[in-house]
Amino acid sequence: MRTDAWGIAIPGLTRDKAIEVREKLLPESRYGVVLFDPKKFIIDAFDRSTVEVMIKCMQAGLAAGTLGPEESSGVQSLLEDYQDWLEHADPQSE
Repeated sequence: MRTDAWGIAIPGLTRDKAIEVREKLLPESRYGVVLFDPKKFIIDAFDRSTVEVMIKCMQAGLAAGTLGPEESSGVQSLLEDYQDWLEHADPQSE
């Protein structure tokens, strides 16, 4: 898990303003600046308790055995990412 790379969210920007901000940040950004189209991506920041609930939901979904192979693979990958984050998260972030 990368713990040295912080992120930033700036809600309420228009597409043009987001592009303008990205161009200003690019010279200083070690990993680049990625724009997310809200019509294609959900952009959210989850706190510890939300991640814990999401983990339980994903585990229940996998245990139910009703997902297809591709869905199961996607859920398993996301579950592992969330579990990894939780292992390294600040315990005071509740």
